[in-house]
Amino acid sequence: MNPLKTKDRGKHFGFLVRKAITDSKRHDIASVAKGTDMSYQSFYQRLQGMTPFSADEIRRLIAFFPDPSLVGYLLKGTAFVAAERIDPAPENHEDHIFQAAHRIVFEASDVLETIDQALKDRRIDHREAITIMEAIDDAERSLISLREFVSGMRS
Repeated sequence: MNPLKTKDRGKHFGFLVRKAITDSKRHDIASVAKGTDMSYQSFYQRLQGMTPFSADEIRRLIAFFPDPSLVGYLLKGTAFVAAERIDPAPENHEDHIFQAAHRIVFEASDVLETIDQALKDRRIDHREAITIMEAIDDAERSLISLREFVSGMRS
């Protein structure tokens, strides 16, 4: 089935938002509701799938609570990939490039570590495949962020 033809009216997205907030150590449902200029009740209805998020609400949600899994879900099945913006002060370009390059190395080593852990029993099960894909997504976002930052320096 084509993942773009689902008719859940945002229920799965609401579930993902709730899971991301629950997994977060910095935010709770009330703080994200407030940060997105929504009442707790309205926000909770969206998390429960009773009311779909509007495009403006999704934009405010991602601006306040920039979880890559949410953007990845919205872009799944498209030709686009989410990338974080690197926005340094002009005098610190070299420092930011250096930090971004190191982040790529760390993300790539996380991919290798995840695969190594998964292959201890000489096979990769469904859960391990999901974990590996998440690590690859993180590494890919890091690479794209650096590429976009460096290409912006040419201007």
